[in-house]
Amino acid sequence: MIKSDSGLGRAVQRTLILALTILICGCGASTKIDEFIPTRIVSVGDALSYQGTAANGYNDRLTVNGDGTVNNWLVELATNYGITFDPTATAFAKPNARVADLPSQLNGFVPQVGDMLVIQGGNNDILFHTQAVINKTETPAQALSTMTSLGYTFQLFARAQLSNFSHILILNANDLKGSMFAQNNAAAFAASAPSYTGGITQFILDLTRAFNSAIISNAGTYASGQGVRLFDAEGLLLTADLQGYGITTAGLTMEACSGFNVGLNCNYNPTTSTGTADPNYAAYLYADDTNLTPVGHRLLGNLAYLFLRSPKGW
Repeated sequence: MIKSDSGLGRAVQRTLILALTILICGCGASTKIDEFIPTRIVSVGDALSYQGTAANGYNDRLTVNGDGTVNNWLVELATNYGITFDPTATAFAKPNARVADLPSQLNGFVPQVGDMLVIQGGNNDILFHTQAVINKTETPAQALSTMTSLGYTFQLFARAQLSNFSHILILNANDLKGSMFAQNNAAAFAASAPSYTGGITQFILDLTRAFNSAIISNAGTYASGQGVRLFDAEGLLLTADLQGYGITTAGLTMEACSGFNVGLNCNYNPTTSTGTADPNYAAYLYADDTNLTPVGHRLLGNLAYLFLRSPKGW
């Protein structure tokens, strides 16, 4: 018998404990302790998560509408979970919402057991502060400082919701530096901030990083089976195999509905081959100057689902 107070004994004990831990973790298909499958998805956010209106049959989402496919990432996420996402009951995102607007979207809502809260935002703030620099109502340094503060605000809002929701998915801001918004405003930005190295492309990237870095700072850790999980939407659109989803190189820098904002007036009917969108819109990442096409939404929804079902989720 090996004595527990000997150096050799303690070493053997540590080895046995490590071996037992590896054996336990190797059992089953997942290392999760308690797998969570939501029964409802509750969403707050901006244009990316906006579900349109019931009066228009939800054909006024901010993407290409009317082709009969899933054209919003939250619907894709819910479909993968095998649940029905009911916009009238749990979808509160608004097209023009900024970070400061997110808390009010949950006013009066009563959570249920099985709810997963999805919080997304920041893109409208990035666009607003980019425009403020173009209009010379704000300096680039002021805009960057504000976006950092908003990232902290976003994080604190998410953490505060743990008193109401045990499972919260947050998305950081996706990078719009390659969007038509950036291309269309490049000259105006250069005229307003000529000394900013890299121009509007670098500035939008810097605003995005300032916001996203603040979201994860001091975020802490949460016990398995509960808490907040962050899905990196910025990293996804920078590193995903977009061509594997049919998006072409040209489609990364073009818009499917050229010259106007999406909604009811951005549509395509494959049966009649009619609509305002480019018939080849499935090869585009952007529907207009900032909003994603249906293929972009499905990519986001699918990869968010895979993330949540992985050991990094619940």
